[in-house]
Amino acid sequence: MRPLRRIAKGALGPADNDSRFLLDRHRRGLPGRASMASYRDDDEVDLLVVGAGAGGSTLAQRLARRGWRIVVLESGPFWDPDRDWVSDEAGSHKLYWTANRLIGGDDPVELGKNNSGHGVGGSMVHYAGYAPRFHPSDFETYTRDGVGADWPISYDELRPHYERVEAELPVAGQDWPWGDPHRYPHAAHPVGGGVDRARAGARKLGIEMRVGPVAIPNGTFGNRPHCIYRGFCLQGCKVNAKASPLITHLPDAIAHGVEVRADSHATRIDVDQTGRCTGAAYVRAGRGRFQRAAAVAVAGYSIETPRLLLNSKSARWPDGLANHHDQVGRYIMVQGAPQVAGRFPAPVRQYKAPPPEISSEQFYETDAARGFARGFAIQTVGPLPIGWAEHVLADGHWGRELREYMRDYNHWYTLGVLSELLPRAENRVTLAREPDANGVPIARMDYSQCDNDRANMAYAKQVLHDIWEAAGAQDVLTIDRYAHLVGGCRMGTDPESSVIDADHRAWGLPNLFIADGSVMPTQGSANPALTIMALASRLAERMEAKRV
Repeated sequence: MRPLRRIAKGALGPADNDSRFLLDRHRRGLPGRASMASYRDDDEVDLLVVGAGAGGSTLAQRLARRGWRIVVLESGPFWDPDRDWVSDEAGSHKLYWTANRLIGGDDPVELGKNNSGHGVGGSMVHYAGYAPRFHPSDFETYTRDGVGADWPISYDELRPHYERVEAELPVAGQDWPWGDPHRYPHAAHPVGGGVDRARAGARKLGIEMRVGPVAIPNGTFGNRPHCIYRGFCLQGCKVNAKASPLITHLPDAIAHGVEVRADSHATRIDVDQTGRCTGAAYVRAGRGRFQRAAAVAVAGYSIETPRLLLNSKSARWPDGLANHHDQVGRYIMVQGAPQVAGRFPAPVRQYKAPPPEISSEQFYETDAARGFARGFAIQTVGPLPIGWAEHVLADGHWGRELREYMRDYNHWYTLGVLSELLPRAENRVTLAREPDANGVPIARMDYSQCDNDRANMAYAKQVLHDIWEAAGAQDVLTIDRYAHLVGGCRMGTDPESSVIDADHRAWGLPNLFIADGSVMPTQGSANPALTIMALASRLAERMEAKRV
């Protein structure tokens, strides 16, 4: 099969997922809504999924294909790209989860547009489209490097699911030499003029760069159009070229009997006297309801999933569901994501492409000579004007200087890194005293870096400065930032140090599963979306084999 894939690259679509053909050629909204299945609250469905993002949507699509009766509760609305999405940064603010949350710790993390989503499709609606795999080393950082934690599963267990999801999205990019070397279903996209500058600087330093991988087909894909390179990937793809569950998995899920119940905020999961989950309470249109289910899968991501479990207290679980050992909410992680921009005499127009055009994972693994464990990845990024203004302000420029830098926008090109920051038990999500409109305590997230984290980011920023110096940049600007939440309900081998087992099943709860990025024991230096989907795909396979 592999020789055929090489000859027919970009021509072969995935099996067992017809989403690309179910999309309407002329309208961008989610197809099938008008004829979608509808279950009563007192119907005991086979599976209740909380959250219609990367994990929940993939899990629902897989099991619906196997005949499961499934309801998906989503706190946010159904998005219609034709109606709701605009080519405007400020006008896209509604795509982010901006509900009230508290932050603390020595190095608090700003929550919102860079690490969560709101509505059907989740945060992949407004991610940059970058879809790299984790490396084999990510699954055994403690064994290899003495830091973090080993996963209870291996990279080899996820490889077939990586390949399957890459075909479904599909992913376009050059052959990938790092981690587990592999190819992508679609050829790499064309790149903008700034790439030549960045690649030339990197080449002088012996740093290899590759184009992609992005979850955007290079060409048409079923009824999905070709990318038009408008540059608003982080605000929602108006043309439906960029992959998200809204167009890659939910159309097929709905066609196979899934009900996606939008504007429905889950508030607690109930457990009966035998210790099994019976379903979830939720609020819709201001009214409390309860959906019965034979099994529950929580996919609300790294803030809302711990929050829901912690709020689901009972006599059997006085400290929150699956929390006998005070593990729910712990080991939450972000990636260090500083960016350095370089200025060039000729315009480079950094906005005219998917933001991650070229990247390198040459620094991904531990190198003892660098003085810290683990590593980082390098990516091009394309901040739009508001993001660029934040970048200029972060470098200390105000007033007249700020205006001058804004006028000069088209002469700048930006590189960013994703530094692997280590899991720490004290970095956690807890419940605050203040309730939200539904009466659920709001979440609090405390985060502090360790010395290894700081050393990693400092080294990574210096590499970016060196690249721009080698490229002949006239000026540079730097911003420190974070990206990508994971952790909070990590998987492991025992209930004393984790929340779920290798099958994503909560310890002590036979029919409660977690299917989102909160399950990750380590963060890696790769964007997490593809791995979240691959994990959900593997979970569906495990659930079907053992039939809850």
